[in-house]
Amino acid sequence: MLASTITAKGYFIDRLPLWLAILSGILGIFSFGCLIVYIVTPSLQMQPSGAIDPMGKQLLTLQFLTSMGQALLVIPLAVWLHDFRGRRHSGSGSAIAILGIVALGGVALLRCAALVDPDVSDILFMIPMGLVGVWLALVNWKNRRSMPRWLRILGGVAAICLLGVGLNFFLNGGLVVFSKGTMAYGDDVNFHIGLGLSGVPGFTLFPLWCILMGLHFRKPPQM
Repeated sequence: MLASTITAKGYFIDRLPLWLAILSGILGIFSFGCLIVYIVTPSLQMQPSGAIDPMGKQLLTLQFLTSMGQALLVIPLAVWLHDFRGRRHSGSGSAIAILGIVALGGVALLRCAALVDPDVSDILFMIPMGLVGVWLALVNWKNRRSMPRWLRILGGVAAICLLGVGLNFFLNGGLVVFSKGTMAYGDDVNFHIGLGLSGVPGFTLFPLWCILMGLHFRKPPQM
């Protein structure tokens, strides 16, 4: 009885990052949903005067908080993947895990900073989000023997899209926030088109990958 209890407890602790990954995916989908509601509801959006409807402001706050939570909850998964099947001493695995922790932590930090300080642009999180894409691509490549092909394909597409979010910031108008103000990108049509092409699939497929990843590997090993 004691041995089975210890085994069950150990199994729960070992699979906790996978449950957190599932929760992160749920938060990510909810966060993206909040953003879509804000975008398609003119009455909630920022007015030319700079004023924002109170409900719209609450919706954006919720979107920022859930996006921050999403990034933080994936960090344990980055560590778990490093330890997955005894690869804790792999040099490349350690580098990939560190990249994931730094990138995801950067997303959460910049989301939080933009929420509490109006002088921090709300698109700066796209810089580390591009690194999340690199991490995701490496994770799917590194685990090509242990992950099912359909999961790696989903993760690969999400990785390309998230990398596109970061590249769109640097190559398509995002850098103006450093020289012309935090909202200087607001009227840049090309920036928003690029963000739509990369962000919409990236911000939906990445949380979906997290959910399916957690569901797939949370199953107890066959005895």
